[in-house]
Amino acid sequence: MNAQQFYAVNNQDFLLSGMPLREEDLSSSDNIKLSGDISVTDDDVFLYPRDKDIQKNLDDVFSIVDYHNAYIATKYRMKRDYYKGRHYDIIHKDKKPLNKPDHRLVINLPKKLVNTFNGYFSGEPVSIKHQSNGVDDDTLNEKIQDWLNDNDAADVFSEWSKQADIFGRSYIYAYLDEGKLYFTTCSPRDTIVVYDDSVKHVPLFGIRYSTGDEGATPTLITPKANFELKKGDKGVQVTNTDSNDSETVSKSDMHDFPALPLIEFAEDDERTGIFDDTISLIDAIDDVLSSKTNDISSFADAYLLVTGQKLSEEQIKDIRDNRLINLYPVDSGAFSGETSTQPNVTFLTPDANDETQENFLNRAIDLVYQISQVVNLNDSSLGMSAQSISGVALLQRYQPMQAKARTKSLKMDKALRQLFTILFSVWNQPGLRASDLTFDHKQSIPHNVSEEADTVNKLNGQVDDETKLGFLSAIDNPKKAVERLKEQQKQEANDAQGQMQKYLTDQQKGGVANGNAANNNSSARTSANEPADSTGQSNGQAK
Repeated sequence: MNAQQFYAVNNQDFLLSGMPLREEDLSSSDNIKLSGDISVTDDDVFLYPRDKDIQKNLDDVFSIVDYHNAYIATKYRMKRDYYKGRHYDIIHKDKKPLNKPDHRLVINLPKKLVNTFNGYFSGEPVSIKHQSNGVDDDTLNEKIQDWLNDNDAADVFSEWSKQADIFGRSYIYAYLDEGKLYFTTCSPRDTIVVYDDSVKHVPLFGIRYSTGDEGATPTLITPKANFELKKGDKGVQVTNTDSNDSETVSKSDMHDFPALPLIEFAEDDERTGIFDDTISLIDAIDDVLSSKTNDISSFADAYLLVTGQKLSEEQIKDIRDNRLINLYPVDSGAFSGETSTQPNVTFLTPDANDETQENFLNRAIDLVYQISQVVNLNDSSLGMSAQSISGVALLQRYQPMQAKARTKSLKMDKALRQLFTILFSVWNQPGLRASDLTFDHKQSIPHNVSEEADTVNKLNGQVDDETKLGFLSAIDNPKKAVERLKEQQKQEANDAQGQMQKYLTDQQKGGVANGNAANNNSSARTSANEPADSTGQSNGQAK
């Protein structure tokens, strides 16, 4: 087997960013060409000269779109299919001959990897705060939160993150509607961001396109406006021009942003999806489990072996699916020199190498999770709950996924600052800078709360309250927690003092009233039964 034949059966090589090694995956069309000014990196990133005006070279837009649709979007379509459960190798496998069992099992590990990691990364929405001097941060943060709620930011950011897990990159598109800024997600299957060729790779322009019978119809997106393009006999034309001025686009497509409103969120610098480098393992798991199921079906459909007697055609037809082997002597001595053969009927069943298959499946599935840096939540070693293992063991198990999430959060923060740069320009409020924003990502890490509480109890009298509370994972800011605890204790003390004062007052009032009643009763008895002196005491004389 030569190298070309090997790569022809390897989907993983095709899905990874960069030019695939399989020649049959490359279009042979001569129309797919890039100009000398356009380059594509090994991470499928388009670069364009920063000193060249794309609006004066609109043919380059179509060159980029044609290349993307032929070489890059095909990868994304395949990644989407794998995520949805349409795995190419097992589906397109040759059919089994002679009515043999032919199960095609699809074990959708790509979807499980993506959903597990995305739930861990964006299960709790990122917290965005503005902190600076000279600005009313409380009022501003409330305004920011209202804007995020209006855009359903938690759902949009989660989808933004999920698409990055699947494709290796995803986009948010910011746009104006009646003077208000909104944003939504865009798929990399039909969206492109082109960067300049400097060392910083600053975003220059973006492209969104659709394809049909007449070819691609792109929209060029710049920081200033959107240009809807169409290629015809007269070359490339802008179709969304103003009705009164054919040289400018319509007012509704102008925005004048300080940054490109098409914002890329990369999973990593290589634009590698979360299951790209495990596809070969996933294809093998599908194949082995399908073969294992075929073996089980073969046991149920065992062959009937009849020796020593020729069966009639009618008898053979009665055997289901013709799963029969008929061996009989044509003449004497046909079997090992024997002069006579006694008829015999038995079932033939294959010997399954079940132990080897199980060992491979366990090893392959474990490698899928190890390579993708995603925790296998169904792993029996995790126990029934987080309470069954120590906090240290939990952190060790989640450490690879936590490291991957930290790297991804840095990419997301960079993209969000570009989005808020546009927002602050729309608000036109002095003193607002995207660099003053802080982003707090809270990953859904299970904790052994009982173990944490025991640690805090052991630290009583050893360290201050702020240090103790820092060992509780449920407390984000120990300093504020200590302040709240002091306020609560102060309030409880005030409440207790008020209740005690009320109790004493009630007791005092009750005592005076009872004393007066007792004196009145005593006086009444004295007047009725015996004389009293001037002090009210009885003189002991009775009449």
